[in-house]
Amino acid sequence: MTVLVEGVSVIIKLEAINRIIPEGWEGFRQYVPNFAWCKDDKLVRLGFLDGDEAKEFATKLESLNLVYQGSEGAQDFALVDQIYGVTSRCNWLEYGHLDINNDPNMKVAACRIAGTQDDTIVLPEGWKYENSLTAVHGLTPSSQS
Repeated sequence: MTVLVEGVSVIIKLEAINRIIPEGWEGFRQYVPNFAWCKDDKLVRLGFLDGDEAKEFATKLESLNLVYQGSEGAQDFALVDQIYGVTSRCNWLEYGHLDINNDPNMKVAACRIAGTQDDTIVLPEGWKYENSLTAVHGLTPSSQS
């Protein structure tokens, strides 16, 4: 499966949450700071409006013993920008664009585990394209729009 990327998203391996956080996903939910999250069977995505908020949450994740950068790049989680993609070296995550409901006018940024083929996208509860950051800001830098 694939998770939505909007604003700056923190994408975490669900396996890492289950391995490191007491009570796994259920224990981790207490740290989720907003409603802009979704998860599939491999990834958890938390969305933030800007990079500073995402970096602050990344610091929180590191305090919980999740590792951002290891010798191979992003280890347990990565930061992904809606327009520019993965912000650091990350060999386990793929970034790209998908059409919601096969509608090319409703294209969004998304991530999935590298090497997987499932383009089924998971969205935050209540998310609607017409109210989304993507609909408002698009997927290209403003200088290229």
